[in-house]
Parts: sequence; structure tokens; C-alpha cells
Amino acid sequence: MLVVTGIFEDKQFIPDRPVSIPQKKKVIVTIEEAPDVKTKPENKWQEIGEAILNCDEELPGSPQPVQFRTIAEMGAL
Repeated sequence: MLVVTGIFEDKQFIPDRPVSIPQKKKVIVTIEEAPDVKTKPENKWQEIGEAILNCDEELPGSPQPVQFRTIAEMGAL
């Protein structure tokens, strides 16, 4: 059995890589019901990180340090 993956677009199946199928060969087509994922999540985070690093926007003012609560302050809550 040969498994061919690809996408269906404009009423046509487009395989991920070229494949040779003899004419009039019986085939079975299975349609995946999983949502189409175009970008892997880790790639999206990489894109966001690159966008931040490549941003040339200047922010007004000066940065303020973040003050985290101490363990004693957390216990008092």
C-alpha cells in the first residue's frame, strides 16, 4: 500500500511530493478531520521573538523595575 499526503485545493489534490500512479488504478481517499495546522506553535513563538528583536520602535519614558512580592508578603495574603 502506498500512502500519499497532500492538500485539496481548488477541486484538485496536490501531493506533498511528486508521485506516479498508474492510470485507472483503484485508490482510497481518506480526508483528515483534524484542524489544518499551517504553522507549528514553536515556529510562531520564534516569529514573535524575531519580530521583537527586529523592532526599531522607540518607547517613550524610562523602564520601571518590576517589584515581586517576597515569600513573607505572599504568606500575609
